[in-house]
Amino acid sequence: MKYLYYSMLLLFVSAVSFAQEINVDAVLAQAKQETEKGNFDKALSLIAPLRAKFPENEDVQVFEGRIYSWKKDYSSSIKTLTPLTDKAKPNPDALLAIINTYFWSEQYEKCIVYCDKYLAIDSKSTDVIKIKAACLEKLNRDQEALEIIDKASFADNSTQPFRAIRTLIGKKAKNAVSASYLNISTSNPGQSPLHYGYVEYSHKFSSSAIVGRANVGNANNDTEMLFETDFYQTFKNKSYLYANAGVSTGETVFPVAKAGLEYYFAPVKKFDFAFGARFMHFDSDDITLLTGQVAYNSGSYTFAYRPYYDTGNALFSHVLSVQKVNEEKENLIRLELQYGTVPYLYLYNGFTQPLKAYRAGVQYQHRIGESFFVRPIFLYEREEYVPDQYRNRFNVQLIVTKRF
Repeated sequence: MKYLYYSMLLLFVSAVSFAQEINVDAVLAQAKQETEKGNFDKALSLIAPLRAKFPENEDVQVFEGRIYSWKKDYSSSIKTLTPLTDKAKPNPDALLAIINTYFWSEQYEKCIVYCDKYLAIDSKSTDVIKIKAACLEKLNRDQEALEIIDKASFADNSTQPFRAIRTLIGKKAKNAVSASYLNISTSNPGQSPLHYGYVEYSHKFSSSAIVGRANVGNANNDTEMLFETDFYQTFKNKSYLYANAGVSTGETVFPVAKAGLEYYFAPVKKFDFAFGARFMHFDSDDITLLTGQVAYNSGSYTFAYRPYYDTGNALFSHVLSVQKVNEEKENLIRLELQYGTVPYLYLYNGFTQPLKAYRAGVQYQHRIGESFFVRPIFLYEREEYVPDQYRNRFNVQLIVTKRF
């Protein structure tokens, strides 16, 4: 009888223990469901009894630390996880959790310390190497970031996981040089092609940038130069000011002088707004354009509308565009539909007055390597070259840029 009694008691104790294990799993599953809904306090209240009853259960402790980090209570997360990460044999899951906590709380130096601890356990962890490189980039230790990226990329023969970090580092380049060629041809009726080109140098400061550009144009057997400067000033509220000024060596291919000013307001949710003006002075005429922009940003797409008002002719021009950007690869494609008096790149000259035109264009930017960019542009116009007489106009342009 005693044997039967002890056997039944053992089975009962085992069953209770088994039930407790089931309860732990069930509570954890319920807590995970609450975190997915964003109910972090409720999830913590479910975890609390488990922590009290099973203080040695590291899985429960790690999950509690993660909940605090998701709640953005970073100090509580660190306090919960540190006993598991700072012992002689760290818990790998706790290390991963505290790495995220330090990264999200922008404590990049500390994050690097724990990345190194984890990499001592698993030196090939792409996710942790990526976080460490991101921390180094945030601390402007770009060369160190590139070195560990190159080492990791060589080890697994892939650069894909680190493209975004390389892009961030590349965008910090202060200098860039560009060269462009534009060919404008016409048909039905045709005329001699027009040729335009420029070289420019740009330099970024902490909150501003300046661009110097030398343009050359050949039209109607006449060649002229235009020298201009662009200036950009950014402000703390994410608005910025654009200014342009230029003078030429002639008065027909380019205006004698030009100027522009435009203010881009701070974004309002997903919308951007701008307002400005352009001015061009010829010996025989002056052209003033009022302009602005309304843009809507949706993920990688931007939909924009830009009007121009030619005050001298009292006519409006309109540009609708859609642009898709791949931030990681720094590639873009842009489609445009235009109508009105404003020619492509404001290329007025002294021989003609601005007339109507219907346009459709596409441009594409592609990054080669880490610092070269090519941007081909094609724009077709149905142009009114004299009142009520139209012809075809083809604008083909290529821009090549190197940043450093």
